[in-house]
Amino acid sequence: MTHKTFVDRRGVLYRMGLFAGALPVAMSMGVTPARASLSRKDVSYQLTPHGAQRCGLCASFIAGADPAIGTCKIVDGPIPSGGWCPLFAKR
Repeated sequence: MTHKTFVDRRGVLYRMGLFAGALPVAMSMGVTPARASLSRKDVSYQLTPHGAQRCGLCASFIAGADPAIGTCKIVDGPIPSGGWCPLFAKR
């Protein structure tokens, strides 16, 4: 039996302390946010695109030397550009 956890962007941002104005207040005080430490499992990452949405087109994707693999501002580890997670945000 497969159990899928629903992950919404607001919930992840809230847990990261980036929701409800916390980030602008912290940055105005000279505090920079730490890099997220969410795993692929935490965000229900999948190796296939979701329609036209894929990591390579996401605002959080950081391209690497190899165009097929990069990193993410939210999810830890190497991220294939053809994958997808529910936190997708179009560039």
